[in-house]
Amino acid sequence: MENKISKGELLEELLRNYFLNLGYYVVRGVKFRYEDNDITDVDLFLYDRSSTLSRERINVDIKNKKQPQAFERILWANGLKKLLRFDKCIVATTDSRPIIQKFGLIHDTIVLDGNFISKLKNNTLTDRLTEDEFLLKLAKYKSYKKFPNKDWRFLYENSKSKLLNELDYSGFNSNLFTLQYLFETIITDVQKREDATRFAYAIISHLLIMMDFILKDITFLETNKKNEHLRDGLNYGNLGKDGVDEIINIAVALSGKSRNYYNDSFNSSQYLILSEFFSKNEILRGVFNWAKIFEQFAFKLEFTSPNMLDSVCKAIISVFLDYFSIDRTVFFTAPYEIQGKLPLGDNRE
Repeated sequence: MENKISKGELLEELLRNYFLNLGYYVVRGVKFRYEDNDITDVDLFLYDRSSTLSRERINVDIKNKKQPQAFERILWANGLKKLLRFDKCIVATTDSRPIIQKFGLIHDTIVLDGNFISKLKNNTLTDRLTEDEFLLKLAKYKSYKKFPNKDWRFLYENSKSKLLNELDYSGFNSNLFTLQYLFETIITDVQKREDATRFAYAIISHLLIMMDFILKDITFLETNKKNEHLRDGLNYGNLGKDGVDEIINIAVALSGKSRNYYNDSFNSSQYLILSEFFSKNEILRGVFNWAKIFEQFAFKLEFTSPNMLDSVCKAIISVFLDYFSIDRTVFFTAPYEIQGKLPLGDNRE
């Protein structure tokens, strides 16, 4: 495993495992995008449910070089933290000079210095796929219809990017389209089934983190109020019902069409399936941990098919299946072949 990736990638994986073991939800190599432009990469994105009311988001910058430019990295990481409105930032550097720790403390940056890195390098990788191995799996396939000419790696990178600045209804709703596509692929295409399932686990974990971040603001509302809040958010997006009503009023005035013409598209009862599920207190308390569990299944070396998951994970998948009007039995009974035993064929839809 170790000789297949560069020293920098290996250190990122070791740090990823380190923070996973501390209980964080961790994503490696997240692109910060602005209007379809890649601005920079966040080496590690850390997320934690620090309390019922608060969540902690941290960007980690990692440099494994002879000349790590630690001072510049501290300033850069701190600036990105403020730009993303994160809670903390961390710089991991091979520089062991005490002045680096002092400079980091002054600039509100946690520094993992060369002494820490040296000890960490003695560790070995766990029984997980690396991010690079996961990306290689996804790069084999393209969507030619639902996401015109986009490969799965692009879809995955796009979902990861939403974790930086779209932990909201907009990010959640857009990721639902990707999940539906993957569920349909799992049912219909045996050659893609295992990789599509891993990908689906990753997207579900992203969705659950988004939902956890949304839920923190409505934790103490009564269940029916939480349900209403979630239903409106899922139905109308970040603008909410009032914001959408204003847009509809303008559209009616400009087009001369009736309000019902526009309202009908927002009156889907499908969103009730999700809002009723996630508004339950027992679900609310477990969303963060389930996100970590689905992330583990996505990257686990030994593949786990959906029918082998525990009852809670099956229930979460079932809620999304019901939302997409996909038959649960068909999904959970789809047979999985051993990878490499089938002809490759054409990896198109």
